[in-house]
Amino acid sequence: MPVRDEASPSPPRQVAPPPPAWGMGDGPPAGTGVMADGRRGGGGPRPVGFRATALDAAVLVAALLIWTALFVLFFAQR
Repeated sequence: MPVRDEASPSPPRQVAPPPPAWGMGDGPPAGTGVMADGRRGGGGPRPVGFRATALDAAVLVAALLIWTALFVLFFAQR
């Protein structure tokens, strides 16, 4: 006769509710709610900028060429 499973000695853990359908930082779609301070949340793509000098570009291109050459020399099938 099969043995019944024992009940867990600890109560089930409380978990956070799932995020809303519109995303965590956005707020509800227009016309479906009242906003507390009148501003809408973020959530759109924000490009990250950086500066690169001509020397940075040259070093990057040289590193990629050396990387490619090493992989072709050592790991390409012969």
